[in-house]
Amino acid sequence: MKKFDWISFAIVISLIIIGLLMIYASGYQPEAEKPFLATQAGKQSIFVIISLVILTGSHLIDWKFWSGFAYPFYAISLFLLVLVLLIGTTIKGSTSWFQLGGFTFQPSELAKVGTIMALASFMSHHRTRLTDTRDLMVASGIILLPAVLILAQGDAGSALVFLSIFLVLLREGLAIWIPILIFILGLLFVLTLKFDVFVVLPLLLMAGGIFLLASIKRKQSHVLVSLMAITFSIILAILNQLELVIGISVAFMLYAAIESFLIKQIRQVVLLSFGISILFGFAYTSSYIFTNVLEPHQQDRINVWLNPEDCDPRGSLYNILQSKTAIGSGGLTGKGYLQGTMTKLNYVPEQSTDFIYSIIGEEHGFIGSMAVIMLFLILMLRMINIGERARVPFIRHYAYGVVGVLFTHFLVNIGMTMGLMPVIGIPLPFISSGGSSLLGFSMLIGILISMDSSWVRSRRVM
Repeated sequence: MKKFDWISFAIVISLIIIGLLMIYASGYQPEAEKPFLATQAGKQSIFVIISLVILTGSHLIDWKFWSGFAYPFYAISLFLLVLVLLIGTTIKGSTSWFQLGGFTFQPSELAKVGTIMALASFMSHHRTRLTDTRDLMVASGIILLPAVLILAQGDAGSALVFLSIFLVLLREGLAIWIPILIFILGLLFVLTLKFDVFVVLPLLLMAGGIFLLASIKRKQSHVLVSLMAITFSIILAILNQLELVIGISVAFMLYAAIESFLIKQIRQVVLLSFGISILFGFAYTSSYIFTNVLEPHQQDRINVWLNPEDCDPRGSLYNILQSKTAIGSGGLTGKGYLQGTMTKLNYVPEQSTDFIYSIIGEEHGFIGSMAVIMLFLILMLRMINIGERARVPFIRHYAYGVVGVLFTHFLVNIGMTMGLMPVIGIPLPFISSGGSSLLGFSMLIGILISMDSSWVRSRRVM
């Protein structure tokens, strides 16, 4: 067995180097001569050196240290999240930064490490069972507490990332209906904001009616009635006759309820009706919060994602349009390093942080963009492999927590640059400019590689 995962280490180093090169490209101005350390890439290189120390130094620490230090680490991270609310610096509307001389530090990055460690430690206890409501609530609380504190700072994007740590619970036997319910709620949220809350109502009624009729056996007429209701609803929806669609769905649901009552499935009808009411209430609440609670700039971020046709191309939609144009202009092989015209002319805002992937697309084209994606996918697969081959539950739980956070950052950031995800200010790991993010992810991966290495050594000694 190998003592050190050199492939994962090499991938991380490659991503860090790519990030440094792209950050340099984002500020490259051939006519303006600046000392390297005065540039953004120069400042980032300081954090690169520290990250390399973390990646290599963590190899010297045994995995048992991290297991024993998990709760203190979590407590320290929570303390910093509270402290930043009191004395932190507000940047771009979020009070989530400590100002340290010419540098800033975001404690939420450290909190990701602490939260994953604390959850891994709790889940590793031999008495912890997700089937126990108390244990499930404690595990959820470990994840949600820092998320709530970060949300209070005004950083909704970082708060949402913490939800990805629930992947650990899913891997360890979380009831399947819970992620299904979360998916349904997310779908309702999107449909409500994309169309209208009263578009969701007939969908819920149709789904409920079909479910009731499907539970009644040997009734071929039910299939015909269902197909007719669906067909007429689609036709009327195309004709923009929403009132008639709602009427058909209500009539269909009543028909299904009466059929169920006739065979004495009263309890099923009551529970399903209650469930539909709850889901519609969630949809209505989502619409109300979006319209009456969210700030205009927060509404713009969601509208840019779901309703771009209603957005101003010179306003809230500008960033996405420029990013997509830059990526598309790269073609198959790109324009070449430091040859990106949209990059040099600063057409893409926040191109060294949120939209750094647009530089990769413009200067290195489809091939370069896919190469970066493949590096991330291989790294995540190796992280999963580390978790699965470890006989130590703590390492497995920690590995899946790291994968969840890494995948969310990867998916959302690249999705943002192409208009597939809302712009919520999530950096691309190891590549986007930002010392806090780089140090946080280096710590996450470095600790996992060290856990894998030290566990292998201790197993061979045994």
